[in-house]
Amino acid sequence: MREVLLDLATVDIIQTVKCTRRLDQFAKADKALSRRLQNRIFDLELCLDEYESCNKCEKSMMSLYLNANFREINDAVTRWKWNRRFNFWFEGGCKCDYIDGRMQEIEPRLLNHPSSLYDSHLLRAFEDGTDFVINSGSLDEAIVNCGTLFNIFTKFCVIHKFELRLYNNDDQIWEQMNAFFNANPPDLRIQPCVSIDSGINLNIFSTSSIFSNGLAKIQIYDFIKQWGLVDAYHEVLRRTPQVFLSVVDLPYTYEDLFGFFKDTKKLSLHSETHIAEEQLGQLVQDFYEVKRDEERTLEIKFDGDFLIKDFLTLIPEEAYSLQLKRSRIVGPEPEIRTWAEMTDKFGGRWALIVIVMNYHCRFLHIRNMNYFTEDCLSNLGDEFEINQFFDPSDSDQSDSEQFDSDQSYSGQSDFD
Repeated sequence: MREVLLDLATVDIIQTVKCTRRLDQFAKADKALSRRLQNRIFDLELCLDEYESCNKCEKSMMSLYLNANFREINDAVTRWKWNRRFNFWFEGGCKCDYIDGRMQEIEPRLLNHPSSLYDSHLLRAFEDGTDFVINSGSLDEAIVNCGTLFNIFTKFCVIHKFELRLYNNDDQIWEQMNAFFNANPPDLRIQPCVSIDSGINLNIFSTSSIFSNGLAKIQIYDFIKQWGLVDAYHEVLRRTPQVFLSVVDLPYTYEDLFGFFKDTKKLSLHSETHIAEEQLGQLVQDFYEVKRDEERTLEIKFDGDFLIKDFLTLIPEEAYSLQLKRSRIVGPEPEIRTWAEMTDKFGGRWALIVIVMNYHCRFLHIRNMNYFTEDCLSNLGDEFEINQFFDPSDSDQSDSEQFDSDQSYSGQSDFD
């Protein structure tokens, strides 16, 4: 190397030294930034939503944003702080939902200088919860800018959880985002959680470099279009430990619960299946007679007004006890709901719950008592008429009380 430099002209030697010093400064800046951010643990959520045209401006209501929650690494009580949103605007997109002056603008060029970005914007955001907007000329540029910021977080921060949400979307937009990540792989060392529309092609989706470690959870929904599940037996559904499906006409049978989904830790089927109601009693019997992983949790939709005791007919009476839970419904005589605690042949204890959502959807929920909390009973619905909530003659309940009860029973179940 020394001999090479001796052969260079003086001006070239000077330029080489300047370049070396500059590269050294970049390296030191990256190390310094990494040290400053390593004391924070982040939850990231990347969302790409596509809706119909806005009623006000008639522009596309597609939104692309990155949410970031963080906590101090030495926080003994694990207190998550401000949720910061980074919005990526593009030419022709709707901005009606955003109020001027509420968000600070980040120039896209700063995304190529992480240390400057931290000093000028992120440090303040960590203190006061500032939201940001990054203006981009086109959707393509917005996707690149979003991917660049995401890679900054994965490179310099400790990522605790990452969730990708693609709602009301088709393959084309995801392919653009996927192409960026394949060309610029993020340093993501955890398994992501994904929530996607049923129109997404799982063959294309699952091959992204961002999923090289596999998935922690996958949720698939039907939104505006009733796509249906194109490949209900795709390998990614079999391998993922947590699966939530709310898609029309699920083809799964009782045998699939212990065949295709035998290794699934938490399975929630929130649509019609080919599992008969009488087979749910056999399902409970299986949990009683066969030793199951205590992390195993099932939630299966069923029709009819079955009570929790209807699913216990194949279980010895001494193996279970019915538990009472006071209803959240306000009235002169609050009703008592019932759930069951069952002890299997091996001493394992299981909670059996009938959950009601949106007043008409019913699910049999089974989980180990080691993972049972009072929150599991928030949508408990047993031994009551769902239609009572719609009865306008119920004079004992005020409008505000009725609204509160609506909120209690209209939430969407998920695995936490």
